[in-house]
Amino acid sequence: MEMGEVQKVRLPAFAVIGKLGDGLAEDGSSWVPPLWETANNHFEELGAVVNQKELTEIRMWGLMSDSTAWLTPWQAVGCYLAGMEVPADTPTPPGWIRWNLPAMEYLIVKTNTQDLVAMTEKMLTEIIPQQGETLAAAIQEYYEPDFAAGEVVLYFPTRILNE
Repeated sequence: MEMGEVQKVRLPAFAVIGKLGDGLAEDGSSWVPPLWETANNHFEELGAVVNQKELTEIRMWGLMSDSTAWLTPWQAVGCYLAGMEVPADTPTPPGWIRWNLPAMEYLIVKTNTQDLVAMTEKMLTEIIPQQGETLAAAIQEYYEPDFAAGEVVLYFPTRILNE
């Protein structure tokens, strides 16, 4: 996927186990990075519960939800789960949190931290409306293992599927 390229994708339901935090939405840049640091320092703990045969690749997610309503976009206080996608039957170890995301359709775009705010604004105000879509849930972040520092794919949910 090229930087700035927009694609429409459908993902089945999936589970992420990670470290959860919350804070003022406007201050996300101060409390989200420490969650990643904590998760990254402890991911080896998941090795004891993840069935390595089912795990074909490491898929890292930054999942978001408002603190008052599951999967709604951040308002005043947001929740953020810095974690790894795991097989559905993976037990959640002590000190970790599991989120199970439903199957959804998304418009996705690859960007970087430098252009993150501008790209999010462009997606919300131009691209999603031009596609005749609306935001159906909170935006999610996806990180490929081979991404350069700061690269991210933003997932804009446009429809929750009943699968």
